[in-house]
Amino acid sequence: MTSSPATGRRPWTGAALVMLAWWVTTYGFGSIPIPALQPGWFPHLGVVLTNGLSLAVSLAVALLLRRAGWWERRPLRDLAGWRAGRVEAFGWLVPVLAIQLSYIWIGKTGVPGLAGTAGIMLSTAAGMLAVGISEETAARGLALGAVMRRHPWAGVFATALVFGLWHVGNGLFFGKTWDETWWQVLSAATFGVCFAGARLLIGSVWALAFLHGLGDWTQFLSPGAAPAWYQIAVMAFELVWGIVLTAVAVRRG
Repeated sequence: MTSSPATGRRPWTGAALVMLAWWVTTYGFGSIPIPALQPGWFPHLGVVLTNGLSLAVSLAVALLLRRAGWWERRPLRDLAGWRAGRVEAFGWLVPVLAIQLSYIWIGKTGVPGLAGTAGIMLSTAAGMLAVGISEETAARGLALGAVMRRHPWAGVFATALVFGLWHVGNGLFFGKTWDETWWQVLSAATFGVCFAGARLLIGSVWALAFLHGLGDWTQFLSPGAAPAWYQIAVMAFELVWGIVLTAVAVRRG
């Protein structure tokens, strides 16, 4: 049974709280050095567990917000985007899939391919899929799901901005230079616009979680970072394509 949508600032505040809870859990727990979570047979065990914990905390906060009346009393799986979605709209994701795969061929100084043993590749795949499910559920699922019915455009750009700012944690906790960090913030923000638009159009996060994990996997195993010109081109495309997807979703209602 559902009730009328929550109004006022509470849906927005709740969305911010979910994204903050995810960030605090991920970087708080993830920054604790625990050698046992990096075994030789599964180096990304810690990544999987950290993102599993972040996902659980995000869902728990969302459930409390829904019960407190801050969010619509829709099933949590609807807010999280844990639905099959509109399969007929999946074609809009083909350019995004192409970009995620392109990192196999676009590498440092043009060196193509993926680097690593079969074990490293499998471990990385598990870790990056966990990242995709956790981040997409928290950002494009719960946070965007709480506000997108009444404020689709604002929801897309607000969640994308916060998603970008999540990556400040890489500089604060994981030793990235601030030049690297702010570049990641910018690229994550445009990525967030694209994926938020896709969430509105498709109505699900599962395909997005897979594409997110796939892109992280190909970039992580690429022999080197993609050239700056290519990264700028990708960011420009993601921003424009996200706006197109959002416009189509809003027009279709």
